[in-house]
Amino acid sequence: MDNNHFGHKTTPLYKILKIILILLSMSACCLSANTDWPKIKKLENGCYEFDGVTIDKQNLLIKFKMTSNQRSGLIEYGIVHENGKIHESLFTTKIRPEIIHASLLLLKAKAEGDYFLSESNDSQSYSSRCVDVDVTWESNQTIKQRNLRELYYNHNAKKNTPAKPLYLFTGSRIIETIFMAEHTGSILGVYLDPDAILNSIESNSDNDDLWVANKLTMPPLDQEVTCVLQLPQNRP
Repeated sequence: MDNNHFGHKTTPLYKILKIILILLSMSACCLSANTDWPKIKKLENGCYEFDGVTIDKQNLLIKFKMTSNQRSGLIEYGIVHENGKIHESLFTTKIRPEIIHASLLLLKAKAEGDYFLSESNDSQSYSSRCVDVDVTWESNQTIKQRNLRELYYNHNAKKNTPAKPLYLFTGSRIIETIFMAEHTGSILGVYLDPDAILNSIESNSDNDDLWVANKLTMPPLDQEVTCVLQLPQNRP
């Protein structure tokens, strides 16, 4: 028997993942009711690797590789799949949206799907549940790190950067049994998108004519980077 398979009975995380994937498939949360899930592997440092995503259960974070895609002009997304709306996104990734979604669920993150159902959403009421998003890359043998919010700006308020992370795990909507993030490739929306897995809930995030890539802080075009999604340590 393969001891690295997510169904291995001796590792609690494997059990959790198996349950999550079964539930996702049963509820049609995956495009075409995908049941051909990859294996999850335990790493020597105590983390887990899941189809390109590193899951750090102890520190409540996940990591995955991305590529710098856009350094100037209007954007609507921070991250999309390489088959998604790449002409509107800072970064692209080969990681499937459903894998990122399942990885967040493994850390017991709760998708705030009701965010789009309310007519008046107060971002402050959700701030304690938001995910911090950092981007790291190597440059001249040194590691650079930026919060995702430093890599773009509101052109009507260029110097006004929120003090707290305002990226909410909203989860993607499902339309006629299709998990829309997998269908559209939308992973993190700067401009609100119910298809995306995470969304900025910053003021004016419902305006698609405000957000501009910051060429002064973005990594070079086509640079490989690492995305770190950090869940809040003290979740409500």
